Amino acid sequence: MVHALNECLMIDIEQLRYVRLGTRDLPAAIDFATRVLGLQLIEKTDDTARFRSDFRDHTLVYVTGDPSDQTVAFEVRTPQALDDAEAALTKAGYRVTRGDADAAAARKVRQFISFRDKSGHQIELVVRPLNSGWRYFPSRDAGVTGLEAVALRGPAATADEALWTTLFNGRVSDWAGDTAYLRFDSAHHRLALHPSKKSGVLAVEYAVESVNQLMQAHYFLQQAQVRIVHGPGRRPTSGQMFITFAGPDGVLFSYVAEGTPVDEATHRARQFPFQPLSFCSWGSVSEIPEFAAGVDA
Repeated sequence: MVHALNECLMIDIEQLRYVRLGTRDLPAAIDFATRVLGLQLIEKTDDTARFRSDFRDHTLVYVTGDPSDQTVAFEVRTPQALDDAEAALTKAGYRVTRGDADAAAARKVRQFISFRDKSGHQIELVVRPLNSGWRYFPSRDAGVTGLEAVALRGPAATADEALWTTLFNGRVSDWAGDTAYLRFDSAHHRLALHPSKKSGVLAVEYAVESVNQLMQAHYFLQQAQVRIVHGPGRRPTSGQMFITFAGPDGVLFSYVAEGTPVDEATHRARQFPFQPLSFCSWGSVSEIPEFAAGVDA
């Protein structure tokens, strides 16, 4: 929905829906998503593979092509909300494209629009995306319960934060330096924006059932010779335990567990310093440049 707020239109995000990632090696990406990440492969064509992680029809898509071709999709409630969002974004100076029927069918949504933020990230807003009536059946017992959040990096992170908090209903939960953690519901964050000279999807995060599954993943990843780039650790911002590891085409993936829901009535965004301990209170060593103070990301 779109509400009037101080004479400005606000686009209400219902939830994070999916991430689409370009890959030059589709078989390798499928192997990673099933054997390592533990998602359910629900559909495969010559150039596309879709994966489930929860009640949503899919939350991850790999498409043969340029790895810089990346999209993050969010759901709005109604066609009218989509129309209003298109008008609001256009008025704010964003170039908006409306997807045709074939493109909507490929995304398994009724309608969608797309635009790029100031950092160049491709964002899609979708209406009536498919859910599944079948129980999610993972490819391995990783304990994944659903798509939790996406981390983006880019040279205009501050401007992108303004977009999500003024035109959209995003609220800042916390900052670590100029990194902003944004929520659309009671979760601490669904979107993280990291300042960087590079632009793109930094990490895709999946929730797991508990700390047990997260630590099991730690040993599994080691045995599978998957490069762990951060963790296991705990975020002082959200309280989440996490482990982050390398995926195909330079995109990172994380498992997260626990975390403290936000009380909208009492929560106030906190400012943490830009230093490694602001990204892990346990002091785990990170290979992620965007998390390292003094490192040119």
